[in-house]
Amino acid sequence: MPPGRDDVDGSPQNLYRGVLPVIPPDGSLENPSRNNAATAASAAGVRALSAQAIAFYFRAPVKAFFRTRVDYLAYARSVHQTQTELLARAAANHQRASRLSLTLRQAWMWARGTTPGLLTSVIQQHGWSIVPQQILPPLMANVGVGAVLYTSYLHILGTLHEETSRSPKRVFPPPDPIHTVTAGFLAGTIQSVVAAPLDAIQARYDHRDLVSAGDGNGRPKSMWSFSAEKLREIGLRGVFAGWGLSFLKDSFGSAIFFGTFEYVKAQSYYQFILWYYSGLHPDVVDSLAQKRPLTGQAAADDAAKGPSRPVIIRPHYALEPMFLLLAGITASFTQQLILHPLTHIQVQHWDHLEDLDAKAAKMRNSAAANPDKPRRKWRMLRAYYHAYQETWAQCAAEATSEGRGLTKWLYRGFWWNTIRQVPSTSAGLIIFELVRRKYGDKNEPVRVAKDDYEILLD
Repeated sequence: MPPGRDDVDGSPQNLYRGVLPVIPPDGSLENPSRNNAATAASAAGVRALSAQAIAFYFRAPVKAFFRTRVDYLAYARSVHQTQTELLARAAANHQRASRLSLTLRQAWMWARGTTPGLLTSVIQQHGWSIVPQQILPPLMANVGVGAVLYTSYLHILGTLHEETSRSPKRVFPPPDPIHTVTAGFLAGTIQSVVAAPLDAIQARYDHRDLVSAGDGNGRPKSMWSFSAEKLREIGLRGVFAGWGLSFLKDSFGSAIFFGTFEYVKAQSYYQFILWYYSGLHPDVVDSLAQKRPLTGQAAADDAAKGPSRPVIIRPHYALEPMFLLLAGITASFTQQLILHPLTHIQVQHWDHLEDLDAKAAKMRNSAAANPDKPRRKWRMLRAYYHAYQETWAQCAAEATSEGRGLTKWLYRGFWWNTIRQVPSTSAGLIIFELVRRKYGDKNEPVRVAKDDYEILLD
């Protein structure tokens, strides 16, 4: 009898034995571009919105690390912080308040700090026009950048792995880790280039600039106008100042992100199925076949094979969703191992960008005033390089001042941020996978031959 699931050496010998790719009768394959775009937009939207929904339950300081590219509640938080300070000073002057009134006041202030409370407060103060001017632009940017990432990943993975290019509901055999890691790395690189203007605006964002440059009636400048003016001010060179850290975060983070997700979701699931359902006794096989009988077209195809057909069993329906959820959690955790320390370094580096902008503007003005003066080549590149060195030295100095090693300082707050990021990221990946299967081309269910029976993966 072949080794069973309780044997030590019971690992499957051949994962893909007895399975061949299915080609439609007319040989035509639909273009998956439209399906890829729908999948990417759905996953990106869920990812951006669910991150803020999770933030409703897990409150954290404003400077905490969010997976969303741009915090679309940044202006609302600044307004809330100003109002909170005013209310706190008023409460301190009112010393005769009862304990009940203080408790109710604290609960009310906490409710105003949640996402619905922030939106309600800023709309009451500035009107509904604040939504298209301050909230909608960053939200659209988050969805757009996420759509670029997922769409690029699907197209690149389809180029590297032939079976994925057909956009089936179930990709079998699954892509190798080298394919998923490469596709994730290239998709993250594309995302870092597309998102460079957003990072440049985020790094130089200050709500006081919006208020001071408003229309004079207390209304702040819209995010559209602020972003356009800031991009014209810093130019293309300023947009890509600090892009090196964004490239490291997006490329390597996405490589680990998608590589881990695809491996746990596909390879680990199939290996577990073959290990768990191998070496079964004939009575157990018959019992499993009766518990989950074939239905629909699969039952008709099986009956057409006659009495010589092998017994077909179907794995428990809860196994694949469990692996899908585990894949999302594992991918989010492993990605945080790379993103978390780089985010701390990037925040420190953003403090140098305005100095670099001023230096670049000074050089442009000097060149315009003295056109005959010879220009020093690569001067700004050296300035950017020295800025990275200063950032690293500043991180080391702060770690030393706090009495920590550099590694411990970079990973401070890791577990809390990871707990906050796992639910939203896992939800985005699960939606991404479910939508990809929904819009995938129908193909014949996968049958894996095992001993004298077959395992049906439908």
